[in-house]
Amino acid sequence: MIQLRNHLPSGEVRNWKLREIVEGQPLGHPSHALVVHFPVAYYIAVLSFDIMTRVATFPTLVLAGTFLIIGAFAGSAIAVPTGLVDWWQMAKGSAKRRKATQHLLLQLTTFGVFLVALILRWPHRHQAQASISWIVVEAIGVSTLVVGQYLGGILVYQMAMRVRTTRRSEPRSASPAATPPATLGGPASTPMPPAGESAP
Repeated sequence: MIQLRNHLPSGEVRNWKLREIVEGQPLGHPSHALVVHFPVAYYIAVLSFDIMTRVATFPTLVLAGTFLIIGAFAGSAIAVPTGLVDWWQMAKGSAKRRKATQHLLLQLTTFGVFLVALILRWPHRHQAQASISWIVVEAIGVSTLVVGQYLGGILVYQMAMRVRTTRRSEPRSASPAATPPATLGGPASTPMPPAGESAP
């Protein structure tokens, strides 16, 4: 459930910090996983659209694919900061940070490859059929993207990056040391009778 203010374990209630908002803490889960699907889907759709124009007649798919690249860039403008906040907090030299750096570099490479594709296709965005050269460039970009996403999956599913195993609101069980001692002579200090006998 979305929380408009941060309720601390101490009972204090305060406004969210900018870093916490970018991380997705008001949403109750990481924001990077929420927004990263959009550029990923758009990049793959661009390649799919261009291949479709080579096997059948779809007069508007080249134009649609061109604007999908722009949409992917817009999605990346949101996905990249949310990922960088997570990356920045990882311990330097740790296995998680190394894997996240590889993931980051591959995603930036994907952006660069599709920027080239956009430059190549923009003057011809109204034509009915995609160029083979675009498809080759986009296939390289999607291949890089898939490897980068695979590394992102390792971060989450194998290295448990930003994974919580308990609910935020789940109370901690009281430890035996925290249980107050029974008052002498009170009900709690009365010994339990053996099985088969009744208490006096």
